[in-house]
Amino acid sequence: MIRESAPRYRTRVARHALDSSFPRCDLHWRFVCAKCGKPRHFQGIAFCETKRAFFCLGCAAEHPADSRRFWAWTYSYRLKCPWREEHHASLDRLEHDRRHPWQRWPAWARGRRGMTPSEDVPDRWAFKVAPTEGITDEDVRTGWDDVATWWVSRYTAKGDINREWVIDPALFEILGDVKGRRILDAGCGTGYLARLLARAGASVDGVDVSEKQLDSARADQAPAKRAIRYHHGDLADLRSFRDATFDIAVSNIVLQDVRRLPEAVREIHRVLRPGGRFVFSITHPSFEAPVPGRWAIEPADSERIEDREGMIVDRYFDRVAVYWGPPGEFLAVGFHRPLRDYFEALHRAGFLVSRYEEPLPTEEALKRFPRYFRDMLRLPNFLIVEAVRPK
Repeated sequence: MIRESAPRYRTRVARHALDSSFPRCDLHWRFVCAKCGKPRHFQGIAFCETKRAFFCLGCAAEHPADSRRFWAWTYSYRLKCPWREEHHASLDRLEHDRRHPWQRWPAWARGRRGMTPSEDVPDRWAFKVAPTEGITDEDVRTGWDDVATWWVSRYTAKGDINREWVIDPALFEILGDVKGRRILDAGCGTGYLARLLARAGASVDGVDVSEKQLDSARADQAPAKRAIRYHHGDLADLRSFRDATFDIAVSNIVLQDVRRLPEAVREIHRVLRPGGRFVFSITHPSFEAPVPGRWAIEPADSERIEDREGMIVDRYFDRVAVYWGPPGEFLAVGFHRPLRDYFEALHRAGFLVSRYEEPLPTEEALKRFPRYFRDMLRLPNFLIVEAVRPK
């Protein structure tokens, strides 16, 4: 591909991914991040000359696109250094500019310094699909306690990266002014959303099935002394709350992980006051991985969004349990179900749907994190629904 735009470019012997359509030489293989210890495609690795270390896109606080054309490509990434207040070019750009450490220091090239010796291209996420029959409420509770450590590590005061830059801007626009409102945070997890709502003037009750995640929520709550009360419980059984207790119920990327969805929606309807609103977001069931969709990427470890050739979607109407998480960690459990199941649950509970949104990443998110968010301009990852309990 480089030779197409630079005929004098010297190609090298391919040693890796020989059974794929993109066999690669050592220079274009995977390099190990000194920060997290994980190998990554050379397009998603940068080099800090002061630290004399490679680091990856995942450990960079942001990775804006450098739009200068080089060879066959229209951009490269500039990764924010985890050690210094500066940005560094990715290795593909460094090679073009003859500033790659292997070009500058031949001993590094001879020793293949920084390159992983492994031929494996691991999945970014681990998945397992199973029948829903036989899964109990206790299985769900235990599962979410098991994943609490890595789950909490993904969060800041503004939630994870998807909540902060895609979901929550649209969610808060729909919620509007919450000052003086009593709100149920249905599936509060670490409590970040409850804290944001309380900071905006709401009185909040958070409910979650995982005691360990509630421990994290309470620990963060203690210094703030805000109007939040946390409860350990299942959304399908909110007996600790009287009828018509709340003005608003909000559930942020939770309902797809609830085993008894109809019962949960019915309980939320019960605890809302007449005229009260239920605003929830979920992962979009039309494009969830691994059921029903997965991106076709070539090569499989590419960090360029344009190398995502499209999504393969199949078996949308399957109703299955999906276990997912980082490779090597405990897997969280959720449930894939078609979109009509959510609207059927709302209808049977007595809700009237008043708004539907498929949120897009903010302009700032697209500028700072193009690798994470540009694909969301092609297919929606999430949806938001507002439903009203009629007066």
